Amino acid sequence: MDALPHLTVATHWFSTTWVTGRTALLTEPHIHGLIQANLWYLRGHERDLLVDTGNGCASVRPVLERLPGRRDHEVLALVTHAHIDHVGGFHEFDIRLLHPAEAEAAARIGEQVPLATGQWSADLLKDLADGGFILPPLLVDAIPRECFDPAAFRITPAAPTHLVQGGDVIDLGGRRLTVIDLPGHTPGSIGLLDEEERALLSGDAVYEGGLIDTLPESDVAAYVRTMERLLQLEADVVYPGHGGPFGRETLHDIARDYLRRAGG
Repeated sequence: MDALPHLTVATHWFSTTWVTGRTALLTEPHIHGLIQANLWYLRGHERDLLVDTGNGCASVRPVLERLPGRRDHEVLALVTHAHIDHVGGFHEFDIRLLHPAEAEAAARIGEQVPLATGQWSADLLKDLADGGFILPPLLVDAIPRECFDPAAFRITPAAPTHLVQGGDVIDLGGRRLTVIDLPGHTPGSIGLLDEEERALLSGDAVYEGGLIDTLPESDVAAYVRTMERLLQLEADVVYPGHGGPFGRETLHDIARDYLRRAGG
C-alpha cells in the first residue's frame, strides 16, 4: 500500500448547530462526504435522545455532556439503520434503540471496511467510481487524537437493548416521538415523527441528493411504498441523515421524483 498522508489532530471532531431551542445537529466535518452523516440531538424534560451516532472515530458522549443548558438527563441512542456512518457511537450508550431487521447488521459492524480505501476491494472501489465516487487514500482529513490509526480503525459493534418499530412512541418528557417504518434503503430503516413540532427525522430514507437503493440490502418496491407514505405524512420540516433540513414541498418533490423514476 502507498504511504498514507500525515494528518493533524483536529481541535474539535464534532460541529454543533442548534436548529431549534431543543434540537441540535452534530456533524463530523473531518469525515469524507461518502460516510459523513448527521447526528440529531433531541432534548426532553426528563431524558434526551441522540438519533444516529456517527462513525465512532471519536466519542460523542462527552460532546453531548458539554452542550449549553445540558441537564443531568439520561441519554438514549436510536439508530435509524445499521450502516457505518450511523452506528459508530452506538456502543457508548446504555439504552440503544434499533429496528429488529437491523440487529444482525449492527452485530457485524466491526467487520466493515476501514478508513483507508487502499484496503477496500477493487470491486467495491469500481462500483463507487461508477457512481461518481473517486475516493482519496483516507476518508478523513484529520485525526481525532494522537496515535489514531485510520487504517486500523474498526467500529465497535453493539447490540440494541430495545427493539423499536413503526407505531412505537419514545417519550422524552414533554416531547413524544413516534417511530415510523421507512424501509427501502435497508430493511429496517426507520424515522421519527415529532408531531408537536411537525418534524420528521428521516435517516437515509429521504434527503436532498441521490438516494441509494442499489445496495444488497436495498429494496426498491419497499422504497416505493415508503415514498408513497411520505407524501401523506404531516411534517413541515425534515431533519435528514445527510445534508441540511428542508421543508414539506421539497419532501414531496423528492418523493414524487423517486416514484417517477421507479415507475411507481
